[in-house]
Amino acid sequence: MALGRRVSLALALALASCGAPPRPTPAPTVGAIIALQGRADSGRELTRPRLLRGVDTNSAAEYFNRGARLVRFSIKLDTAEMYLYWASRLDPAWADPVFLRGIVILRALRKDAMDVLRSTGSLRAVEQLDLPPGQVHRVDSLLHVAWGRNPFLFTDLDPPPFWGGSRDPSGAASFAFTMGRFAQAESLFAKALQKHPDNVLLRIYRSRALFYLGRYDNAVAELEAARDTVRRSAEAHNSVVLPSVEMFEFAIGIARVQQDDFPAARVAFERALTENLGFYWAHVRLAGSALALHDTAAALAELDAAVQLEGTDPVLRMYNGAILYGAGQRGEAAVQLERAIELDPHYAEPYYWLALVYRAQGRVPDAIHQYQLFLAHAARNDPKRAGVVQDLKTLGPVPQKQ
Repeated sequence: MALGRRVSLALALALASCGAPPRPTPAPTVGAIIALQGRADSGRELTRPRLLRGVDTNSAAEYFNRGARLVRFSIKLDTAEMYLYWASRLDPAWADPVFLRGIVILRALRKDAMDVLRSTGSLRAVEQLDLPPGQVHRVDSLLHVAWGRNPFLFTDLDPPPFWGGSRDPSGAASFAFTMGRFAQAESLFAKALQKHPDNVLLRIYRSRALFYLGRYDNAVAELEAARDTVRRSAEAHNSVVLPSVEMFEFAIGIARVQQDDFPAARVAFERALTENLGFYWAHVRLAGSALALHDTAAALAELDAAVQLEGTDPVLRMYNGAILYGAGQRGEAAVQLERAIELDPHYAEPYYWLALVYRAQGRVPDAIHQYQLFLAHAARNDPKRAGVVQDLKTLGPVPQKQ
């Protein structure tokens, strides 16, 4: 999304200064985050930040809230990355930590720029700072993954941009949206669009406000208008930094799911795949629509296609395993769930489903073991805990080997 590019506007400060250009200034905060990312990319887990005594260390929300607090004030952003990394490990299905990990990189660049400006007073020195190409790609990748999880996620750490000066309604719309006043925000965005009808970001944020208000038809209309603008612009200029067409189609499908209009949702997800056959979450959502329409065979085919495209997503493996279990394909379900656990052993959900699979197969000791692992990894407020505890009482002690 263009979100990842907006920080460059804040950093540009494109006023010329006299004299020779300064030598490039190191970006220590960005560098610290890159070092953490390199450790994770090498297969080593980041150090888990400490929580206060008594706080649930299996709660993704606890880590997320602490990371978000640091991001809000742009302090200890490398520590924020560690908190958010663990939030995304404990609950990889949750879009918000993934999204905020992209924001952390952008906040780190802004912090380094402000530090350089304070220490040198030179705008030219600020201009020497930039994200390495790999970090630009990482931001785009993180935001893409987050959108695949939830294209309508909301965070007040992502305020909409605004145009036209202090009297332009987009400024008030941005403030209202960030404060969660969505009815006011969508009305102000509508006024801003009268002045800026081709502004795609205004339409995106208005569609989100409408979605949060439950006005799904209106949200779809805005997404379709934004999509068509992007398509026309891309054809005309061939290089517009805007959300991809498939993402608009995907979001339209999600809105139709909220209306229980699964035929329309399926058509939208199919259009997303027409734009990008590699967009595996469109296959996943197609599977969900097929299940809602009682077409289990089509759902399993879509999930298989998704796994072929991206086999390293533990959420996809878990979801695939749960659907296979429901379809009675227990052996293949176990394979998928075991792979999900291998990919992220901190993720509690696959242990639960694998216990159900093993129990259905008559493997009671294995089912008990998986239930116990689920309890060891699940948050204290996980709604499945009570049922698991009761099921363990029913199953009794683990049978002794002869």
